[in-house]
Amino acid sequence: MRCYFDGLCEVAARLTSLFSLGLGMPASHFEPALAAHTSYLRLNYYAPYTGADATQLCISPHKDAGFLTVLAQDETCHSLQVRGRQRPDEWITVRPEPDALTINTGDMAQIYSNNRYHAPEHRVITNPNKPRYSAPFFYNPSYAAAVAPLPSLGTAEYDELVWGYFRAQRFAGDFADYGTEIQISDFAKGSGSWHVSNQARFLAATDFRRPFSVEANRPLLSNPTSV
Repeated sequence: MRCYFDGLCEVAARLTSLFSLGLGMPASHFEPALAAHTSYLRLNYYAPYTGADATQLCISPHKDAGFLTVLAQDETCHSLQVRGRQRPDEWITVRPEPDALTINTGDMAQIYSNNRYHAPEHRVITNPNKPRYSAPFFYNPSYAAAVAPLPSLGTAEYDELVWGYFRAQRFAGDFADYGTEIQISDFAKGSGSWHVSNQARFLAATDFRRPFSVEANRPLLSNPTSV
């Protein structure tokens, strides 16, 4: 498993260098942000479902928060679906190519690319006949990495976002009721979101070298005007 993880790190690093070149920057541009990357590998099992609802969800619609997702899909059970960008009511089943990996761009890739790349909304539905297995690898920057549109892409459409703050807020949204879940739209220019100023407050009080407790840091993750 550790060898597999290391192999996916190499795949993702290579994709990232190509991503950078394609957007007009040197291949090595992302190396500082990814030198201490915070990636992780998740192993998923989805049991079959035999109820009446044909679109019973295993995972509800969401976008990946990180940079890139490298996914080894189960070739015998196709239940990953992506929402159509031109037809939002349409869900498209992602059918994997044999001996290939599925690559998904996350929220951080959308910011870095100044909206050239998009983080697609996706979901997983159950299969009535088979269990499904998947092994997504989430390639993420270091917690201290400042994520902003690349300077080669013209006027920035986002304010600078620090991955550690975004990840802490998203984690809090996953495991606690802290109100509306943070989105990259909170850092869109002119959004007026409280997250832009709260991020500075959070960073001034946070040491990413230490274990982080959502509960202990609740005041830093909450809107100071509403607590």
